[in-house]
Amino acid sequence: MKKLIVCDMSGIASNKGVNNEELLNVLNNLNNYDCTFCTGKGYSGGYETIKNVNLKIPFICENGSVLVTKNGKIIYNEKMNGQKVAKLINEISKKCSFEFLAYVDLKTHKYKFLRGNKELSEELTQPWFYSEEIYSDANDFLNNIDLNNVCRITTRGLDGEEALDSLKNFHVVVSENEFHSICSIGVNKGSGIKKIAEYCNLSLKDLIIIGNDLNDIDMFKLDCGLKIATGNSKPPKTLLDLADVYVPLENLPNYIKAVDKNND
Repeated sequence: MKKLIVCDMSGIASNKGVNNEELLNVLNNLNNYDCTFCTGKGYSGGYETIKNVNLKIPFICENGSVLVTKNGKIIYNEKMNGQKVAKLINEISKKCSFEFLAYVDLKTHKYKFLRGNKELSEELTQPWFYSEEIYSDANDFLNNIDLNNVCRITTRGLDGEEALDSLKNFHVVVSENEFHSICSIGVNKGSGIKKIAEYCNLSLKDLIIIGNDLNDIDMFKLDCGLKIATGNSKPPKTLLDLADVYVPLENLPNYIKAVDKNND
C-alpha cells in the first residue's frame, strides 16, 4: 500500500469555499502517496472541497471525531454524551456571548445552528456554512437535534467560556482565533490520525501531515514521518515548534512533488 499524506482543509486546501486547485491537483496525482484530509469542517463542507479529488481513503472531519468516505459512508465516529451536551448548550446560551453554535447530524448530514447574541460577521446563508436549519432559542434548538448523534459542537465568537462548568467535560480547541471546537475528551485530530492509520494498516511513520493552526497541534504531537507547517502567514509558534519543516503555502505544491519524487 502507498504511504499517506493527510492535509488540513481550511486555510490550506480551501479558504471560505474557494479551493486551492493547484495543491489539490498535486495531491490528486502523486505516485507514491495516497492523500486524504483531516479537518475541523463538518463532512458536508468537506465534500465540496474534495469533490474533484479521486479520494480512495476516508477523510477525517469534525476535528477527529468522524471518519467518512467521499460517498458519505461514516466508518467511525465518537459520539458525545447527549446529557452533557445539552447541559453545555444551555450554559453557553445563558452565560456566554457568541455568534452561533452548530453541529452536523450524523444521520441526515444536515447542519443545524443556534444563533447567539452577537452580530454575525458572516451570514449563515453563505455557501460554506451549509446551513440547513437555524434556531434562535436554545430549548427549541435542543428539541430539534438528535442528542444521541452528536459527535462535535462548534461555536464562533464565543466569549465567557471560563464561566462554563460543563466545559471541563470536553476537549476544546480554538482555530482562526474565533472557532471553538468541542469534542469528547481524548477526541481530536491526533486520535483521528491514529484511526486512519489503523484503518489503512499503516504506521504513523508512513504518514505525512500538513497543518496551519492550533486545532492541528494534537496531530503534530504524533511521531509521524513528516510534519509540515504551512499557511499564507506563519502558523502559531506552538505548531511551528512541533513541525519538522515550515513551507509557505505558495511553495507547498512543489515541495510535495519533490517529496513524492524522492520516494520513487
